[in-house]
Amino acid sequence: MTNIRFDKQGNVESLRYGATEFAAQTSDPQGLFIIQFRDKVGNPFRLTQKDFSDCKVLQQENCTELVFSGCKEPAAGSVKVTVDGKEDGLHWNISVEELSLSLRTEWIDFPRLCIADSAVENWLLPYAEGTLISDLRSREKYCNFKCEYAEYPMTGISSFYPGPAAMQFEACYGRENGLMFLCADPTHAPKSIDVMPEEEKSARLLLQHFTGGANTLAYDVVVCGFQGDWQSAAELYRNWMEANDPCLPAKQYNTMPQWMKESPTFLLYAVKGQGRDLGDLTPNEYYPYNNILPVVERYRKLWGGNFTTVLMHWEGTAPWAPPYVWPPFGGEAELKNFVERMHQNGDRVGLYASGIAWTQYSMTDKSFDLTERFEKENVEAEICTGPRQEKFSRVCNTIKGQRIGYDLCATREFTRNIVQQEISKAAAVGVDYLQYFDQNQGCASPLCYSKKHGHPDIPGAWATADMRELLHKAVDSGKGMVIGCENAAAQPYAAYCKLNDLRYHLAWGAGGMPVPLYPYLFHEYTSGFSGNGVCLSDWIDTAKTPFFLCWQLAWNFAYGNFLSVVLKNGGKIHWNWALPWSKPEPAQEPICKLMTNLTALRRELSENYLAAGRMLKAPEVICGTNTVYRVQLAPTELPRIISAAWQGIDGKKVTLLVNYNAEDETCTVSGKTVTVPAYNAVVTEQ
Repeated sequence: MTNIRFDKQGNVESLRYGATEFAAQTSDPQGLFIIQFRDKVGNPFRLTQKDFSDCKVLQQENCTELVFSGCKEPAAGSVKVTVDGKEDGLHWNISVEELSLSLRTEWIDFPRLCIADSAVENWLLPYAEGTLISDLRSREKYCNFKCEYAEYPMTGISSFYPGPAAMQFEACYGRENGLMFLCADPTHAPKSIDVMPEEEKSARLLLQHFTGGANTLAYDVVVCGFQGDWQSAAELYRNWMEANDPCLPAKQYNTMPQWMKESPTFLLYAVKGQGRDLGDLTPNEYYPYNNILPVVERYRKLWGGNFTTVLMHWEGTAPWAPPYVWPPFGGEAELKNFVERMHQNGDRVGLYASGIAWTQYSMTDKSFDLTERFEKENVEAEICTGPRQEKFSRVCNTIKGQRIGYDLCATREFTRNIVQQEISKAAAVGVDYLQYFDQNQGCASPLCYSKKHGHPDIPGAWATADMRELLHKAVDSGKGMVIGCENAAAQPYAAYCKLNDLRYHLAWGAGGMPVPLYPYLFHEYTSGFSGNGVCLSDWIDTAKTPFFLCWQLAWNFAYGNFLSVVLKNGGKIHWNWALPWSKPEPAQEPICKLMTNLTALRRELSENYLAAGRMLKAPEVICGTNTVYRVQLAPTELPRIISAAWQGIDGKKVTLLVNYNAEDETCTVSGKTVTVPAYNAVVTEQ
């Protein structure tokens, strides 16, 4: 049972689960809520618990009601917080009473619980498909991806849900007990889910709920205790999701294309440039498109099976210049010929695209300029607008980046028509997979406050519903072509994005390490490939960590993701995308040995387990460790054996043990000794 107690000022005195006290005692309590309003011209105005002079604490059996009144500003008469103790945890809600007519509620950060560091060893965040962080302060000091509120225009790299944060909960735990913080929202309204370190040996939740202008939450935030690690929290969330989420799709096994069931290996490469998005993007050795065919055959001799090539910088418009990607560079006929050659060999073709934004100018191809078209088609009426009706963008949008432009509003027919047209053109030449929603990370719909688009002018659940409608039309226009996005598709979008370019490695950029939270929850519903690893070398010192790419491939294999490698010149495997070809590649022989073994085993396990099986809690494995050297942060240790547990379509259960090292590795699994050969994996029945 999770128990809570408040003082007379409405601050949390105690928050306990079992013998663990989670509530931090600070000299300056910050209060349970921050509410951001917008005035009639869009200016922000915030109220916190400290702005109210009076508090009444009303206790009735397992329910506590807190009424804050005496607001110092003539904005709100009172704020009411309810905490209802139920069997599944503490149910929190909040409402604003007697709000000034000059203000509208934009978002509510609630409940801002302050958790003691002494009770917590790890924080589980929904960012990057599952991020485990033990040192929040180093994250805020050194890392790219810090705790922040979502705001217009979005960065694409925050813990925004539904988007880069793929599920709507977070958790913390220590050696004995943990707490899960669940937004029990079946409408999947926009929110940010994160945690910020405090000065007095504590951390404070950030749960930013966009209400669509409503003065209350349409759902509860549930705080519940558990025993165990991140997998125990995932089990609790999965139970809630499977019982309450109307957007959860049918399990994918019976609808998955046969070519995906056959577990192809993915080869990712650009046909222009030398490994970067910027600078000289002239055609390279992989153009014409058929030039990759000998490379595919070379790897087929090593690894067997079929392949899916996923091309970058193939657009005939300009690289990463949404929304227009068609025609392909060199013309439609040339790409179609390549697709046909690949199909004759039993292989498949995928393409990267760039999502729903408008490129005014390309910074990589100065001849691409849509200024005249922007004016002629009145595109200004279609782009996302800020709270003050301002119009600008941040994703890849600088003179030193890929483009200058805007975000397109997902609700507009203009946007939907372009998406359908571009997708249908790719499908018409036989392309098998289109990662169209690149840069809409997790398929996030950009925030829009327009008063002229026909949607509400404050973000809310309507934005998720409208993005789902856009995706529904996108899938229809693909006529069987598989659609995907950058990052794993966030929970309400998993029904439409069935194969996604995973970004679990961004966890390193947040000062943490990846855990397979996403496949644990969603592998039965949607798939992903191990991704192009963009910017990985910014966070991992690969020179000091030469085994890291082998670890990465083994990690993805164990957790059910399709295996992918990024190619540089000469068909060589590179560390990651956006790393110049001039940089030294990893040693090729260890990777090829590992891939030879893992790709064969994946094809063997695909039908029952790895195509669409269900992840289970992994057994305890005791083994040695390897040191990973991180850029900026202290080194960390990773186990030499990666373990995962699966339940197959037929109900049978197995444990995978993967050894990514050059030597055989002996480990203890639930008390039994097991030896795993070098660069290989073993399967044990449960």
